[in-house]
Amino acid sequence: MIYREMPATWDPAFRPRFYARWGRENAVISASTRSVEYPEYRQLLSIKAASGGEEEYFIDGRRIAVDDDSYLILNANRSYGSRVRALNPVHSFTIFFRPGLVEDVRRTLATPAERLLESGSDDEAMPVEFAERLRPHDAIVTPVLRHIHREVLAGNADEHWIEEQLQMLLARMLGLQGEDRSAEAAVPSARAATRKELYRRLELGLTFMHSHYREPIGLAEIAAASHLSRFHLLRTFKAVHGVTPSVYLNRKRTRAACRLLATTSMSVTEVADAVGFGTRSTLFRQLRAAGVNRSTLRRAPTPARRDDAEPALAGSNRWFE
Repeated sequence: MIYREMPATWDPAFRPRFYARWGRENAVISASTRSVEYPEYRQLLSIKAASGGEEEYFIDGRRIAVDDDSYLILNANRSYGSRVRALNPVHSFTIFFRPGLVEDVRRTLATPAERLLESGSDDEAMPVEFAERLRPHDAIVTPVLRHIHREVLAGNADEHWIEEQLQMLLARMLGLQGEDRSAEAAVPSARAATRKELYRRLELGLTFMHSHYREPIGLAEIAAASHLSRFHLLRTFKAVHGVTPSVYLNRKRTRAACRLLATTSMSVTEVADAVGFGTRSTLFRQLRAAGVNRSTLRRAPTPARRDDAEPALAGSNRWFE
Protein backbone atom coordinates (compact mmCIF):
# COMPACT_ATOMS: atom_id res chain seq x y z
CA MET A 1 0.00 0.00 0.00
CA ILE A 2 1.19 3.50 -0.80
CA TYR A 3 -0.59 6.50 0.74
CA ARG A 4 0.02 9.92 -0.75
CA GLU A 5 -2.37 11.52 1.74
CA MET A 6 -2.40 10.92 5.47
CA PRO A 7 -4.72 7.93 6.10
CA ALA A 8 -8.11 9.25 7.26
CA THR A 9 -8.65 6.62 9.95
CA TRP A 10 -11.20 8.90 11.62
CA ASP A 11 -13.47 8.68 8.55
CA PRO A 12 -16.11 5.94 9.09
CA ALA A 13 -16.25 5.24 5.35
CA PHE A 14 -12.46 4.90 5.06
CA ARG A 15 -11.72 2.97 8.26
CA PRO A 16 -13.05 -0.53 7.31
CA ARG A 17 -11.14 -0.61 4.01
CA PHE A 18 -7.98 0.66 5.69
CA TYR A 19 -7.87 -1.80 8.60
CA ALA A 20 -8.76 -4.72 6.35
CA ARG A 21 -5.20 -4.48 5.02
CA TRP A 22 -3.28 -2.46 7.60
CA GLY A 23 -0.80 -4.48 9.64
CA ARG A 24 -0.68 -7.36 7.17
CA GLU A 25 1.47 -5.98 4.35
CA ASN A 26 4.10 -3.37 3.56
CA ALA A 27 2.84 0.20 3.61
CA VAL A 28 4.41 3.52 2.64
CA ILE A 29 3.08 6.91 3.68
CA SER A 30 4.44 9.88 1.72
CA ALA A 31 2.23 12.88 2.40
CA SER A 32 2.28 16.50 3.49
CA THR A 33 0.05 18.06 6.13
CA ARG A 34 -0.16 20.98 8.52
CA SER A 35 -2.25 19.20 11.10
CA VAL A 36 -2.98 15.57 11.83
CA GLU A 37 -3.14 13.42 14.94
CA TYR A 38 -3.35 9.66 15.44
CA PRO A 39 -4.22 8.03 18.78
CA GLU A 40 -2.09 5.29 20.29
CA TYR A 41 -2.14 2.12 18.21
CA ARG A 42 -0.07 -1.07 18.07
CA GLN A 43 2.01 -0.91 14.88
CA LEU A 44 4.37 -2.85 12.64
CA LEU A 45 8.12 -2.31 12.49
CA SER A 46 8.59 1.09 10.85
CA ILE A 47 11.12 3.74 9.89
CA LYS A 48 10.09 7.40 9.94
CA ALA A 49 11.46 10.59 8.41
CA ALA A 50 10.10 14.11 8.02
CA SER A 51 10.91 17.33 6.23
CA GLY A 52 9.91 20.96 6.56
CA GLY A 53 9.08 20.68 10.25
CA GLU A 54 8.51 18.12 12.99
CA GLU A 55 6.42 15.00 13.27
CA GLU A 56 5.98 14.01 16.90
CA TYR A 57 5.69 10.48 18.26
CA PHE A 58 4.50 9.66 21.77
CA ILE A 59 5.85 6.42 23.19
CA ASP A 60 6.45 5.24 26.76
CA GLY A 61 5.73 8.70 28.11
CA ARG A 62 8.32 10.31 25.85
CA ARG A 63 7.90 12.79 23.02
CA ILE A 64 10.22 12.08 20.08
CA ALA A 65 10.29 14.66 17.28
CA VAL A 66 11.52 13.62 13.82
CA ASP A 67 12.68 16.42 11.51
CA ASP A 68 15.08 17.08 8.61
CA ASP A 69 18.11 16.00 10.63
CA SER A 70 17.08 12.53 11.76
CA TYR A 71 15.07 9.35 11.29
CA LEU A 72 13.43 7.01 13.79
CA ILE A 73 12.98 3.24 13.88
CA LEU A 74 10.17 1.82 16.03
CA ASN A 75 9.84 -1.91 16.60
CA ALA A 76 6.91 -4.16 15.79
CA ASN A 77 4.09 -4.43 18.33
CA ARG A 78 4.94 -1.05 19.85
CA SER A 79 2.01 1.16 20.78
CA TYR A 80 2.35 4.88 20.15
CA GLY A 81 0.53 7.93 18.87
CA SER A 82 1.71 10.63 16.50
CA ARG A 83 0.98 14.24 15.62
CA VAL A 84 1.84 17.04 13.20
CA ARG A 85 0.99 20.62 14.15
CA ALA A 86 2.68 23.27 12.02
CA LEU A 87 2.06 26.57 10.26
CA ASN A 88 3.60 25.24 7.05
CA PRO A 89 3.18 21.76 5.53
CA VAL A 90 5.37 19.04 6.99
CA HIS A 91 6.21 16.13 4.70
CA SER A 92 5.91 12.79 6.46
CA PHE A 93 7.62 9.73 5.03
CA THR A 94 7.09 6.45 6.87
CA ILE A 95 7.61 2.84 5.83
CA PHE A 96 5.84 0.01 7.65
CA PHE A 97 7.32 -3.46 7.05
CA ARG A 98 5.06 -6.50 6.75
CA PRO A 99 5.29 -9.10 9.54
CA GLY A 100 8.27 -11.43 9.27
CA LEU A 101 10.15 -9.51 6.58
CA VAL A 102 13.00 -8.27 8.77
CA GLU A 103 13.46 -11.72 10.30
CA ASP A 104 13.70 -13.23 6.80
CA VAL A 105 16.31 -10.65 5.78
CA ARG A 106 18.35 -11.11 8.96
CA ARG A 107 18.30 -14.91 8.63
CA THR A 108 19.44 -14.70 4.99
CA LEU A 109 22.29 -12.35 5.88
CA ALA A 110 23.43 -14.45 8.84
CA THR A 111 23.10 -17.95 7.37
CA PRO A 112 25.61 -19.49 4.91
CA ALA A 113 24.13 -20.20 1.48
CA GLU A 114 24.67 -23.96 1.88
CA ARG A 115 22.61 -24.04 5.05
CA LEU A 116 19.86 -21.94 3.48
CA LEU A 117 19.64 -24.48 0.64
CA GLU A 118 19.44 -27.33 3.11
CA SER A 119 16.89 -25.83 5.47
CA GLY A 120 14.85 -23.75 3.05
CA SER A 121 12.40 -21.58 4.93
CA ASP A 122 11.73 -24.02 7.78
CA ASP A 123 14.18 -22.49 10.29
CA GLU A 124 12.51 -20.53 13.07
CA ALA A 125 13.18 -16.79 12.70
CA MET A 126 14.43 -15.03 15.84
CA PRO A 127 12.71 -11.70 16.60
CA VAL A 128 14.67 -8.58 15.66
CA GLU A 129 14.84 -5.56 17.97
CA PHE A 130 16.23 -2.16 16.98
CA ALA A 131 17.33 0.64 19.30
CA GLU A 132 14.39 3.05 19.36
CA ARG A 133 16.11 6.41 19.16
CA LEU A 134 16.57 9.28 16.76
CA ARG A 135 19.45 8.68 14.40
CA PRO A 136 21.12 11.47 12.40
CA HIS A 137 20.87 10.93 8.65
CA ASP A 138 23.84 8.84 7.57
CA ALA A 139 25.59 7.04 4.74
CA ILE A 140 24.07 3.66 5.65
CA VAL A 141 20.28 3.98 5.74
CA THR A 142 19.54 7.46 4.38
CA PRO A 143 20.62 6.85 0.73
CA VAL A 144 18.22 3.88 0.37
CA LEU A 145 15.47 5.72 2.21
CA ARG A 146 15.99 8.71 -0.10
CA HIS A 147 15.90 6.52 -3.22
CA ILE A 148 12.60 4.91 -2.22
CA HIS A 149 11.14 8.31 -1.41
CA ARG A 150 12.09 9.75 -4.79
CA GLU A 151 10.55 6.82 -6.63
CA VAL A 152 7.34 7.06 -4.63
CA LEU A 153 7.15 10.79 -5.35
CA ALA A 154 7.65 10.02 -9.04
CA GLY A 155 4.61 7.73 -8.96
CA ASN A 156 6.23 4.30 -8.73
CA ALA A 157 3.63 2.02 -7.12
CA ASP A 158 4.99 -1.37 -8.21
CA GLU A 159 4.54 -3.63 -5.17
CA HIS A 160 7.27 -6.04 -6.31
CA TRP A 161 9.76 -3.18 -6.66
CA ILE A 162 8.76 -1.86 -3.23
CA GLU A 163 9.29 -5.30 -1.68
CA GLU A 164 12.79 -5.52 -3.19
CA GLN A 165 13.72 -2.03 -2.01
CA LEU A 166 12.43 -2.68 1.50
CA GLN A 167 14.57 -5.79 1.75
CA MET A 168 17.64 -3.72 0.82
CA LEU A 169 16.60 -1.05 3.31
CA LEU A 170 16.23 -3.63 6.08
CA ALA A 171 19.69 -5.00 5.33
CA ARG A 172 21.06 -1.48 5.86
CA MET A 173 19.00 -1.07 9.04
CA LEU A 174 20.40 -4.34 10.39
CA GLY A 175 23.86 -2.95 9.69
CA LEU A 176 23.14 -0.23 12.26
CA GLN A 177 23.40 -2.83 15.00
CA GLY A 178 27.08 -3.28 14.15
CA GLU A 179 27.53 0.49 14.19
CA ASP A 180 25.96 0.61 17.65
CA ARG A 181 28.33 -2.04 18.94
CA SER A 182 31.29 -0.04 17.66
CA ALA A 183 29.97 3.10 19.36
CA GLU A 184 29.40 1.20 22.60
CA ALA A 185 33.09 0.28 22.61
CA ALA A 186 33.94 3.97 23.15
CA VAL A 187 31.99 4.07 26.42
CA PRO A 188 34.49 4.25 29.31
CA SER A 189 33.69 1.04 31.20
CA ALA A 190 35.43 -2.30 31.57
CA ARG A 191 32.27 -4.43 31.50
CA ALA A 192 30.42 -5.02 28.21
CA ALA A 193 27.00 -5.04 29.87
CA THR A 194 27.74 -1.70 31.55
CA ARG A 195 28.91 -0.17 28.27
CA LYS A 196 25.74 -1.33 26.55
CA GLU A 197 23.48 0.16 29.22
CA LEU A 198 25.41 3.44 29.41
CA TYR A 199 25.23 3.79 25.63
CA ARG A 200 21.47 3.17 25.72
CA ARG A 201 21.03 5.89 28.34
CA LEU A 202 23.31 8.24 26.46
CA GLU A 203 21.16 7.90 23.35
CA LEU A 204 18.05 8.66 25.40
CA GLY A 205 19.70 12.01 26.14
CA LEU A 206 20.60 12.55 22.50
CA THR A 207 17.03 11.83 21.41
CA PHE A 208 15.83 14.26 24.10
CA MET A 209 18.08 17.01 22.71
CA HIS A 210 16.84 16.49 19.16
CA SER A 211 13.22 16.52 20.33
CA HIS A 212 13.40 19.43 22.80
CA TYR A 213 16.13 21.68 21.40
CA ARG A 214 13.65 24.57 21.03
CA GLU A 215 13.21 24.64 24.79
CA PRO A 216 15.62 26.20 27.35
CA ILE A 217 17.25 22.86 28.23
CA GLY A 218 20.71 22.35 29.70
CA LEU A 219 22.93 19.69 31.19
CA ALA A 220 20.55 19.05 34.11
CA GLU A 221 17.57 18.29 31.85
CA ILE A 222 19.64 16.17 29.44
CA ALA A 223 21.14 14.20 32.32
CA ALA A 224 17.67 13.58 33.78
CA ALA A 225 16.43 12.30 30.41
CA SER A 226 19.49 10.02 30.27
CA HIS A 227 19.00 8.74 33.83
CA LEU A 228 22.60 9.70 34.55
CA SER A 229 24.34 12.19 36.81
CA ARG A 230 25.53 15.38 35.14
CA PHE A 231 29.19 14.44 35.46
CA HIS A 232 28.60 10.88 34.24
CA LEU A 233 26.66 12.18 31.23
CA LEU A 234 29.32 14.76 30.40
CA ARG A 235 32.18 12.24 30.62
CA THR A 236 30.40 9.51 28.67
CA PHE A 237 28.91 11.78 26.00
CA LYS A 238 32.32 13.36 25.26
CA ALA A 239 33.94 9.92 25.01
CA VAL A 240 31.36 8.65 22.51
CA HIS A 241 30.51 11.74 20.45
CA GLY A 242 33.74 13.71 20.73
CA VAL A 243 32.00 16.88 21.94
CA THR A 244 30.11 17.94 25.05
CA PRO A 245 26.29 17.89 25.15
CA SER A 246 26.16 21.69 24.97
CA VAL A 247 28.26 21.77 21.80
CA TYR A 248 26.11 19.05 20.23
CA LEU A 249 22.93 20.93 21.19
CA ASN A 250 24.20 24.21 19.74
CA ARG A 251 25.07 22.48 16.47
CA LYS A 252 21.54 21.09 16.27
CA ARG A 253 20.07 24.52 16.95
CA THR A 254 22.36 26.10 14.36
CA ARG A 255 21.22 23.66 11.65
CA ALA A 256 17.59 24.41 12.48
CA ALA A 257 18.26 28.17 12.45
CA CYS A 258 19.93 27.96 9.04
CA ARG A 259 16.90 26.17 7.60
CA LEU A 260 14.53 28.82 8.94
CA LEU A 261 16.68 31.70 7.72
CA ALA A 262 16.87 30.16 4.23
CA THR A 263 13.23 29.10 3.85
CA THR A 264 11.14 31.60 5.81
CA SER A 265 10.73 35.34 6.20
CA MET A 266 11.17 35.14 9.97
CA SER A 267 13.41 37.81 11.46
CA VAL A 268 16.73 36.84 13.01
CA THR A 269 15.28 37.51 16.46
CA GLU A 270 12.29 35.28 15.74
CA VAL A 271 14.56 32.51 14.46
CA ALA A 272 16.83 32.74 17.50
CA ASP A 273 13.84 32.35 19.77
CA ALA A 274 12.30 29.52 17.69
CA VAL A 275 15.40 27.30 17.86
CA GLY A 276 16.20 27.83 21.52
CA PHE A 277 19.07 30.33 21.30
CA GLY A 278 16.93 33.02 22.87
CA THR A 279 18.78 36.07 21.55
CA ARG A 280 20.00 37.13 18.15
CA SER A 281 23.49 37.78 19.53
CA THR A 282 23.73 34.13 20.60
CA LEU A 283 22.55 33.02 17.17
CA PHE A 284 25.12 35.26 15.44
CA ARG A 285 27.87 33.88 17.67
CA GLN A 286 26.92 30.27 16.85
CA LEU A 287 26.72 31.00 13.12
CA ARG A 288 30.22 32.50 13.23
CA ALA A 289 31.51 29.48 15.16
CA ALA A 290 30.06 27.22 12.44
CA GLY A 291 31.61 29.31 9.67
CA VAL A 292 28.25 30.39 8.27
CA ASN A 293 27.81 33.79 6.61
CA ARG A 294 24.29 34.75 7.63
CA SER A 295 23.94 37.28 4.80
CA THR A 296 23.98 34.45 2.24
CA LEU A 297 21.38 32.28 3.95
CA ARG A 298 18.39 34.20 2.58
CA ARG A 299 19.65 33.62 -0.96
CA ALA A 300 21.02 30.06 -0.70
CA PRO A 301 19.57 26.62 -0.07
CA THR A 302 19.34 25.85 3.60
CA PRO A 303 21.93 23.56 5.20
CA ALA A 304 21.43 19.90 5.90
CA ARG A 305 23.43 16.89 6.97
CA ARG A 306 26.01 15.21 4.80
CA ASP A 307 25.60 11.47 4.39
CA ASP A 308 28.41 10.96 6.90
CA ALA A 309 29.06 11.81 10.51
CA GLU A 310 28.76 15.53 11.25
CA PRO A 311 26.34 17.96 9.55
CA ALA A 312 27.63 20.25 6.86
CA LEU A 313 26.36 23.80 7.14
CA ALA A 314 25.97 24.10 3.41
CA GLY A 315 23.94 22.40 0.72
CA SER A 316 20.40 21.09 0.44
CA ASN A 317 17.56 21.85 2.81
CA ARG A 318 15.83 18.49 2.70
CA TRP A 319 17.11 15.07 3.74
CA PHE A 320 15.67 13.48 0.58
CA GLU A 321 17.25 15.84 -1.96
